[in-house]
Amino acid sequence: MKKVIGRSLLSTLILGLIVWAASTLFSFSYLEWSFLIGLAISVVLYFFNSSGGLLSKGTNFEASQAGWKVQSDNELKVNVGAVFYGAVLYTIISLVLTIITYY
Repeated sequence: MKKVIGRSLLSTLILGLIVWAASTLFSFSYLEWSFLIGLAISVVLYFFNSSGGLLSKGTNFEASQAGWKVQSDNELKVNVGAVFYGAVLYTIISLVLTIITYY
């Protein structure tokens, strides 16, 4: 459990540094875009770490048609890790900072 928390905090810090570096490189406001970038990264990580979702159902259906056997799995299983938790933590922190800044 301590490893997951440490890796989540590390991934939060790395994600923040990457977004900050991109904001200085491409000249956009860090506070205005940090929440949206964190939210997008969290959603992308969630969908790419899940099995049984919309993307994998389409892929499984096409693969099963090639083998003449349709395979169905109605469960959504998500195997998220420390990077996903770090992205969610970054999103929450950036939301709080955005609210504090603009209100």
